[in-house]
Formats: sequence, C-alpha cells, structure tokens
Amino acid sequence: MGVQSAIPLLLVVATFGNVVAQTAYPVLNITKGAALPTLQTLQPDASGWITLSMLPATIQGPGDNTSADDPYIMYTGRTYNEALVAGMIRIEQGETLRLKVCNELPAYLPDAIGALNDSFATPIAPLAEGGINVYKDINILANHLHGFYGNPGNENIACDPLPDNSSDCYRGDNIFADIPPGSCNYYQYDFADVTSPGALWIHPHHHGSSSLMTHTATVPVIVDVNPDGGFDPLGSASCANMQQFFPADDSNEIILHFQTFMLAVFTEESQNVQNETGPIDDGFIANAVGSLPSDPLCCAGPEPLDDGTMSTTWDNTGDTGPDSGNSSSLLPFYTSGSNALFSTINGAYQPVINMDAGKTYRWIMIQAATMKWMHLSFDKPGCVMGLYSRDANILNQIPRLTDNIVFAAANRVEVLVQCDAGSYQLQSGQGEFGTLDPGCASSHCDLIQQPIMATVEVATVTGAEPVSADPWGSCVPQLPQYLQDLRNGSLNATYKNEIVPGGTSGLLNFTNPQVPGPDSGACSLNGMVYQDFNAMQEVIGQLHELSLWNINVHPYHHHTQPFQIVDLPGAIDSDANNGSWRIGDWADTLELPNIGLQAIVRWIPGPLEITGTGYAVLHCHILPHEDEGCMMKTQILSKEWAPEPKPTGAASQGGKAGITLAVLFVFVAAVVVPVMMWKQKKRRRAAAQAEAEALVNNEVVATDNANHEV
Repeated sequence: MGVQSAIPLLLVVATFGNVVAQTAYPVLNITKGAALPTLQTLQPDASGWITLSMLPATIQGPGDNTSADDPYIMYTGRTYNEALVAGMIRIEQGETLRLKVCNELPAYLPDAIGALNDSFATPIAPLAEGGINVYKDINILANHLHGFYGNPGNENIACDPLPDNSSDCYRGDNIFADIPPGSCNYYQYDFADVTSPGALWIHPHHHGSSSLMTHTATVPVIVDVNPDGGFDPLGSASCANMQQFFPADDSNEIILHFQTFMLAVFTEESQNVQNETGPIDDGFIANAVGSLPSDPLCCAGPEPLDDGTMSTTWDNTGDTGPDSGNSSSLLPFYTSGSNALFSTINGAYQPVINMDAGKTYRWIMIQAATMKWMHLSFDKPGCVMGLYSRDANILNQIPRLTDNIVFAAANRVEVLVQCDAGSYQLQSGQGEFGTLDPGCASSHCDLIQQPIMATVEVATVTGAEPVSADPWGSCVPQLPQYLQDLRNGSLNATYKNEIVPGGTSGLLNFTNPQVPGPDSGACSLNGMVYQDFNAMQEVIGQLHELSLWNINVHPYHHHTQPFQIVDLPGAIDSDANNGSWRIGDWADTLELPNIGLQAIVRWIPGPLEITGTGYAVLHCHILPHEDEGCMMKTQILSKEWAPEPKPTGAASQGGKAGITLAVLFVFVAAVVVPVMMWKQKKRRRAAAQAEAEALVNNEVVATDNANHEV
C-alpha cells in the first residue's frame, strides 16, 4: 500500500453525486498486481518500547471505480501508524515485548450525539435497551495480543521497568484496559522460554468497537526460537533432517498477512449505505459508524431529503425519494463500487509472490479478517504444501501434506511450499469447500470467494529437480509441557462445561432482541449475552474440557492459552481433511466450516509462573458477534482459591461473585460474629451490674428509711 501523504492533508472537498466528503487525513492507496510488500520490522525506541498509534487515514482502491471487474472503496478508517499494516514485530522466546499503544483519534462529547437513527442506533455510550452489547464507543481503543500464552495482565503486577511517565502499564494481555482518545497504555508481555514459536497478531479489543477497528488496524507478531536456551520443537532426533528447511536467517520465509474488506455497495438508487432491510453482517461497518452523525471520521451531516426541501432525514418528514423513511446520512466517509468485498495481503490486492523452482519456502499466514473464512488452493498442479503449525502450535507430526488450507478469521497457518517453475494463482473458495453453507442464511457463514488472492511466479533454476509428491519426509517434533497430549481416555476432566444455550445446543446464532437495528446475526453463549460479572472458572493445574457446538459457522476463540482437539465428527479426522483440523491438534481459534458441527477440546491452565491469575474471555471470533454479546468472561484461579463445590456447568459459573461471597462469609464468621457475641456479652454484664447496683441502692434506701422511722 502506498502512502500518498505522510502528514494530514489540507481540507479536501470531493463530490460523489450529491454527497460531499470532507477529508483531512493521509490517503493510503491499495495497489493491485504489484510485488508482495515486505513488512518492515518495528523497532523499539531508546527506552525499549514499540509504539502503535491509532490514527485516521483514508483508504482507497484498488480499482478506480470505473469497472465492475476491480473492487473499489474509499473509506476513512482507523489505522495503526497511518498504514493498513504498520509492520511486524519479532520477539524471541524468553524475551519481553514492551508495547506502547496510543489512541490519537479525535475526541467527541457524549452530548454531541444528536438525533439517532431509529433503526441503526449506535451511540458512543451504551443504550439503556441494549446494555453493553451494542456497537458503541467507536473511538475507544483496547489492545489484544491474539495467541499470547501468558498473563492476562489485570492483577496489578507492576511492569519492570516502569515507563517514564504516569501512563498505565499492564504486565500481560489486559483487554479490559480502555485507551480513550488522547491517551496511551503500556503493555509488558513476558514470553516464556517454552513458548511455541509461530505467528500471533495484535488487534483492537474494546467491547463494542473491536469489529470496526480491527477491520483496518492489525499487526502480525512472530515468535522465534531463541538459540540461547529457547525451546526448539525441531530439537528431537527425529527432526534432525527437517532443520534444513528452517534456516536461522529466515531466508526462505514469506509472511502473508490477510485482511478482508466488507463494505456495502454505494449506489445512486440507495443514496445511503444500507438498503431498506439493512445489512446482516456485510456492511456492518457502515451500520456501526454510519448512524453516528457525531463520528468525527464519518459524516458531514444528516442526509438531505430527495424532495428538494431543506429538511433532513433526521426530521423524519417529507422524504419521498428512494430512501424514504428513517435512514442514516449519506456517509461521505466512504463510497464503493459494485464489488466491495475483497481481501488484501500485506496491504496489497492480488500481489505477486516471487519464488525459485525447487526451493522450499516457509509461508507464515495470518488471517486478520473480522469474520469470513478462507479456503486456499492453487489453480493447477505443480506446487506441494506441507502444514507444520496452526495458531503458533507445532503439529504432532510434521509436515502434513495437503493441497488446500482451511482457516477461519484469526487463525494462523504455517506451511512448507515448493513449486515447479511456472505461474500459479493462489485462490480462495475455488476448491471442494467452495460452496456456501446451505443451513445458514447469514453472510458470516460464507467463505471468501476470490479467484486470485495472489499470483505466484516461480522462476526457472538450472538443475532444479521437479517437485516430488513428498519433498520433505516427516518427523515427530518435541512439544513443550503445556502442549502435552490430553487425548488419553483415562484422564478425568475435573471441570466439564458445555457452551450450550438452553441445554440443547451451543454457540447458537440467533437474533438478539436487545441489539438495536435489523436482524444482525447476534449470537450468545449458554443462552446469555456477555455479562461483565459472570465468569467461567479456569483452575490452574486442573484438566478442563469443553463441548463446543455450532462451530461450523462460529469460530471459537479462547484467550491466554491454547486448547487441544480431542474429538471431532468421524469424517473430519482423515487425510482428506489435512488442510483443516485433525484430532490432537492444538488451537486458540476453532471453526469447522461446512464439515463439522461439534468438537470436544481440553486444556490445563497454567503453570502459575507463566499464566498467573486474573480475568480473560472466550468468544466467537466473528467480531461483530463479539461486539453484540457472544462472549463470556473467564477467571484463572490458583488451586487454593478454587471455590467449592466445583462448577458442573457454565451456567453455574460465579467467578468473581463466588470469590466475593466466599470472602464475605469468612469476614462475617471471623469478624462480625465474634464482635456481635462480644457486644452481647458486654450488654449482659452491664445489665447484671446495673441490677446488682439497684439491689444495693434499694437496701441502702430501706436501711435509711428504717433508721428514720426509729
């Protein structure tokens, strides 16, 4: 992606029909068909902190809006460091990542909301009818390092060293720490020596605005093996010959960071982003932002009526045009051509990946989309792929030969790739899973269908042998202790919970009546939308098991620690699905699109010195669903703090409330009751003393009277 200007532009007025757009932000042009951009490694400052600043920028391209063959958008969005991909971060096992995240978006006042669209109300503060589970707080930021195995960062553990100012610093992945406009948060991520190497990624995670911001603000993070004492999965004797394909200088590494744009089509007929029925999932960004005339990145003002009067749609009177009735403004913050659904790689559309014939490359792929899944394959024979890691977790045996890759929003996939000389198209949605899910009417169930994700140009190399069906052999890598095999049927899970609304099925997608607007594909966990006070307990050192349902259309994500797949529908666990998931794989985000409804997963939280204790979340990684309430808080507890009786179902989880009641009970028993007993005893003594004194006084009076009578 090219940056047209590195500094804010002067006020520019552009006209689209009768829409007036006011832009004063850097313009980022999405290139088409150019060489794959190389992501630069972000470097720390003199104090050791890497800075990500959220800033507005106008993103446009890749077409010029003159042909339906090329997608086109012009969109003012929220970015990190005024780039669609700010760069990448590299860290070694045993090292500490110090991250400074700043919010430099414009501030706005709650009383600037003005009138709200009745159908698409998304104010900057929660609506009374919608609680916390609505699109809201569109310029409030929070930070998440997706895939980080470590501390959740909300137990007040001090950073070491502290930043040289008064800003807040969190030692771990504290997603609950808001970053309002004009402020910064610091995060210290301590990577254990045993951390499995691989790809993570950073994205915004404020509940209510994560889907809007993640659309254009993501950063890949690569964890490398530390040659000085780090845990090397290829250190086993079995993998000695495999090490040649993982050179220390990463000279055969190609990083592919995928982002997906989903913007509703702008037409003269609609005059606004949503049609009469409104978007379901596609175009949710327009839904979230477009109904906020106070959004400083959005609209010049309410939409004029089509009847030539000076009234606006906010007046709800006299509109006779094609967009009659309540509607949001004309949304000059973006327009789009006839194709507004497309994916980019490293900020570029249909880039060219250059390779040499006969050479093995390592593709590290990050799916930084907000919802839709991908099914990648080549358009013709000549290339071989060998999958060796998913979600930064090395497989039990590597590589796993495949001709396709299935991965959901938030997944990371690492593969060995070798090709014969020639030109190939990397495509999505063109293989065996290229059909839409017939059982789901919502667009989030669809996969990305893009015939050309990238062009792979493989140069002829003299003496290169034709690629064989199995160019690498196989080996059994060594795994760190936290990825120990939990498939043993004799293992008895101490904590078993089913994510099951109403006790019948889980991760169910349904319309949530609390969410303002049209049917929006909202989902719930356990029949409940997110509640800040409700937490599922994770006890360190104990075996936990979850039965996940409806993950054919909902990617399930678990913060702070990966989980192992111990059961899948029978047909899935076969070589035919090598490009998807197999029993025994470890993941942090799991979806089985078009091939499976249910999975059983296990994990053991901890150890304490790595994960610590505190609060995290689990949620559907269709981020519009997460914003709408498809999320549950979790609480990581050490053994001695595990409340009794142990929970038997997610609906019984009390988490923080349970500990609060326990502490209250102990306080009452240890302090209040003894004090009450002491006071009662004191009153009895006082009463007895008063009674004795009264008897003495009566006797004295009686004696005096007797003497007087004498």
